[in-house]
Amino acid sequence: MLEFEYAQVAQEKILDKYGTLYGISKDLVDRIGKGTATPEELTTYTQNADRLVAKFKADMRQTEPEAYSDLDIEIITAMAATNYASFQRNDEPFAKVVPPASVAESLKGNKPPAFYGFGASLRHSENLAPDQVVSQFGLDYKDTPYLFKDGDADKPVPFLFSVVSPMNQDLRDTLRVPLDPRIFERIAKLADDPTRSDLIREMASTMTSKDVAYIAVRATGSKAETDALVQKYKDLGYAVRAKSADPPFTGNTMPQYGQTLENERSFSDLIQEMCAAPSSGKTPLGGEGTAIYLSVPKRGDTGTGDPTLPRGSDKIKIAEWNGRQWEMTASKEDLDEHYDRALAGLSDHAKATLKSQMVTHDTLTAAFAEGRAREPAGAELKPQAKKGLKGHENRVKRSIVAKVLGRLIAALRFTDTDKDKKKKKKKKNADGSDERQESQRQRASSGD
Repeated sequence: MLEFEYAQVAQEKILDKYGTLYGISKDLVDRIGKGTATPEELTTYTQNADRLVAKFKADMRQTEPEAYSDLDIEIITAMAATNYASFQRNDEPFAKVVPPASVAESLKGNKPPAFYGFGASLRHSENLAPDQVVSQFGLDYKDTPYLFKDGDADKPVPFLFSVVSPMNQDLRDTLRVPLDPRIFERIAKLADDPTRSDLIREMASTMTSKDVAYIAVRATGSKAETDALVQKYKDLGYAVRAKSADPPFTGNTMPQYGQTLENERSFSDLIQEMCAAPSSGKTPLGGEGTAIYLSVPKRGDTGTGDPTLPRGSDKIKIAEWNGRQWEMTASKEDLDEHYDRALAGLSDHAKATLKSQMVTHDTLTAAFAEGRAREPAGAELKPQAKKGLKGHENRVKRSIVAKVLGRLIAALRFTDTDKDKKKKKKKKNADGSDERQESQRQRASSGD
């Protein structure tokens, strides 16, 4: 499968860049995969793999695109291609963190759930505490609703709302990979470079195609230069967005810290974001079963453990889209209990600040009643989701922190483990071919 081949390239390139710094060689990775590594070697790996990934994240986040090395560009290309291949093939739910004020507006409007701006597969956030999500996705930007004042310090809010949709074809067709034009141009050169491997050229060609790439122009030059760059790519037929100079956008598809949490340690996962390109002509809609959730710290979480490990969260479903209208699902008792959990241990001043940002059950109920008074949006606006969210909790919760590098790269592969796959029996079609072969033929004939 393409994502396995692409992920292997990303793994090899990351090891080329950083492996020797932390004693993780390709030979060691091979022996770990074969089960022949010694206990001492396994210890070397487990103690250093997270440092390797954190180093890569920091370097990519803190380096301007024009300063990236050729190896950096190859790593970015392989990571982005792996993510996109998985996004197109797998049925992972898609998620976006949203401001509290937008929740009531969604219910009030009673319109199909639409995705705007940056988002990512649910697996990148579902096992993180709210404060980890803020730092991991770069939500601590200027004038953000995701920070609050606690004394003299700015801290991540302890509760977050998110919209989660089952994967559907509308999301696949509309969400794109955001790239800074300086990075885009260098990836395009890889596609035409005969000295590169066929796989590198294939990945580069995919990532620079018009229905995949989204050109996000940061205002790094004069207005005239920025306008000319925007127009250049529009004339070439690409979806383009300007004025993306502020975090969390980095141009390499990985979010970065904003200004407040730059020196904080956080969960080390290589997040790859997608974006609803505003000039692509269509806003992606969530499918039936799309839900709005409130996340708060997990019960019993004191926040005193290793900050690089995911702490998890407890969630309550606020509302769900049934294909024609929103349905309220949260009771006042449950909502208040989750809010109380989020505020536990904070100062009175911090509690007062956060309470002013909370959407109360009364507000949600009034918004829901106003929305229900409107005409239902209609089934024709309902994208058909292949799978709902039910049962997703037991799927794909791997991180780059916890496993050997062969599995560590599963954070890029986004697929089930090999062990799980071996348990699945292939189903034969009438002509004797298996479902995977038939699926490949169908994708080839449809141009996917």
